[in-house]
Amino acid sequence: MLGTPKKRAKDYADIAPTELNPRCLCVLLCYNDGDVLEDVILHMLKNHHDIIVWDHGSDDETSQVLDKYDSKFVERKYLPRSLDFYDLYPNMSQNLIKNFINRYDWISWPDDDEILEGPDRTKTYYEHICDVYHSRYNYIQFNNFNYWFTEKDDKTIASPVQRIRHYSLFPDCPPRIRSWRASVTNIRKFNHNPLEGEKYPVNFNLRHYPMRSYDQMLRRINKDRANLQRGEMNFHYNNMKKDLSKLIIKPEQLLSDDGVSDLKHRAKYNWREIYGYEEKHQNKRSLPLKWIRNLFAGVRSNE
Repeated sequence: MLGTPKKRAKDYADIAPTELNPRCLCVLLCYNDGDVLEDVILHMLKNHHDIIVWDHGSDDETSQVLDKYDSKFVERKYLPRSLDFYDLYPNMSQNLIKNFINRYDWISWPDDDEILEGPDRTKTYYEHICDVYHSRYNYIQFNNFNYWFTEKDDKTIASPVQRIRHYSLFPDCPPRIRSWRASVTNIRKFNHNPLEGEKYPVNFNLRHYPMRSYDQMLRRINKDRANLQRGEMNFHYNNMKKDLSKLIIKPEQLLSDDGVSDLKHRAKYNWREIYGYEEKHQNKRSLPLKWIRNLFAGVRSNE
């Protein structure tokens, strides 16, 4: 199975939450990633996380997936599309601070199309979290490995996580801070901003599955993420629309994941060929450039 550790340390054989090990909570904000959502939910459950899920008006199979696992959630909400996407992270952050940080020791907050791993595959994600929890460090930054559909995918496999094996590191994306000590939870800015205390010195890894088939890619660009840009945030979807032919990537342009070996920290493919760079936009809803610069300066100062 993809992502299964290649070996397990004896001391971590059947590790689970105890008085000594952390009680973990996973946060999922969902919108129209129903085809991969079950993979993400199962991964976090297997890694001893309770789950909060807010569905931001999905109209794909997301609701059916959530119904299937409804008994596993400590909180589930449906939010209308009329709620501003840019309010979701602050609202959820406030919910965590008010209702959950005293009940849990550790927070993991992946996007709903991401699989979180440790820095290597010698242990499970939860086992690696235990190491950090028992250290002086408060939060973890993740390397971003983009997984992309190719002609080599076996279309008879329903699970995108099992089907899509080709990837490349995306090294110059905004910081991915997806995991932290619950007590230092702050107002999250798309999980790019740092938290109080020291960052763990070794990045963990995440597997991001943004484009899982040609049809899903078109829907994502033309509907699910349409009109998402605000100022210099989420500009890349508009860039993708400019030349759809660039979004068809050959398998030989990427690396291959056998599900056992550690991921290669190599940017074989230049994701900027697809994502591009931001352009200056001036409108009354734009986020100021100063805010973005200060955000990333804050991350660097904690590295």
